[in-house]
Amino acid sequence: MKTTLPPKIGIVSGVGPLAGADVLAKTFKNAANIYGAIEDSEYPDLLLLNHGIEGVDNIGTLNDAFEKEIVSMVQHLEGQGCNIIGIACNTAHTYLDKIKIKPQTTLVNLIDIVSKVAKDTRRSYLLLTSGTSKQQKLYHRYLDKHAVLFQESTQTQQVLLDKAIGLVMAHKLDEAGALLEEVLRSAKSEGHKAVIAGCTELPIAIAHCKDLVGMYVIDSNEELAKAMLKKYYKV
Repeated sequence: MKTTLPPKIGIVSGVGPLAGADVLAKTFKNAANIYGAIEDSEYPDLLLLNHGIEGVDNIGTLNDAFEKEIVSMVQHLEGQGCNIIGIACNTAHTYLDKIKIKPQTTLVNLIDIVSKVAKDTRRSYLLLTSGTSKQQKLYHRYLDKHAVLFQESTQTQQVLLDKAIGLVMAHKLDEAGALLEEVLRSAKSEGHKAVIAGCTELPIAIAHCKDLVGMYVIDSNEELAKAMLKKYYKV
């Protein structure tokens, strides 16, 4: 007889650790704010697996270990009973097609989720990512699929973005925020009114900006948390 397993969220963290922690915090926040969780038992059953990968730096450099370890972490969480899994790293979604999961497991596609949110807001965006995600054009096919208007960061902006990502990894959050504020001011001067924070370190840096200069921001960590909770509470 076929049985339905109780929902259990798994978060792949470690690339980087603060990004995973931010997704975790936003998962609990949204469980309360959206789904009314108050008692301990009303919050989701959840595991966070934090595992650093050798050679993965602030620009999200791809290597053989990256693919192997991401696949291994997803499989480990699935082995621990997690059937709703999110990866707190945009660049790691390069390997999404390499990850084999059980039919009853949902592996959230963060890039697609963020692109759908961008579609629903009907805005034009400046896409902010790591250098490797930009080089791989990681977001392009999803944004194109959902007919989202967007532009890539300039070379000068990309240098600042990669530095800010590195500062978040080093837990120098105010310094990272100052660099992101430079990027946002530059974007505003170019006529942009909205950005996609398409690297999971960038929402953390943005949270430490003193002034968002009126910019509308899509937070990839927030959207990952919401997508996992929607599956968990089955709404």
